[in-house]
Amino acid sequence: MKNLTGAKKAVVILAGIMTALSFTNLLGLRMNGEPLKLAGLSVFVGLAAYFATRGTNGTKTEGLDTKKFIGQLRDKKVLLLFALLLVMTVVSYGAGKLWMPEYVEHLRARTDFLAVADLPKLLLELAVFALGEEIAWRAFFQKQTSKLMPFAPSLIFTSALFALGHFTTGSAGVVLYDLLFVFIDSVIYGLIFRRTDNAWCSFLAHFLANLLSSVLYFL
Repeated sequence: MKNLTGAKKAVVILAGIMTALSFTNLLGLRMNGEPLKLAGLSVFVGLAAYFATRGTNGTKTEGLDTKKFIGQLRDKKVLLLFALLLVMTVVSYGAGKLWMPEYVEHLRARTDFLAVADLPKLLLELAVFALGEEIAWRAFFQKQTSKLMPFAPSLIFTSALFALGHFTTGSAGVVLYDLLFVFIDSVIYGLIFRRTDNAWCSFLAHFLANLLSSVLYFL
């Protein structure tokens, strides 16, 4: 890190903290008998890092541009990625429910918000979680790591950590199946962000995928 500026060193350190936190779910840490989900703290680190470093390239809207949002949604490649994401959501949930009945219970254990019966509260939680994760993992982590390595490794690295952050104990087959599709979803979010450089776009995709999962869950 000798050749890095102070700002870049801070980015590397913060990205390193997010990486370390993502692995904590694998340790099985508990408090008062309940799983201690420290991996979720990576989102708060990423949020703080994004807002602390935003504007270093001369623009306060870098990675989160409201004005360009609507226009970017007209991009056919972006719309194709949205469609692919929603298809994958239906396929992953439908196949999991059909061939691995325990997958639904595993999903419930991983996503507490799916048990929320109050629709406005559910929508708010889905939006808050999705926006926080997209700012942290795409607008900060993916964007910064793609400056340190080629885009493809950055996308894979980001998505692998994102998937690890969603790890919940269970039977090996169900856990691997769940993480595989979390990884695939993350790759699609990452491609949308790469195309638009706008976390509002990847947020909308993330929110819609989570909303569709919730609808399927309650059917």
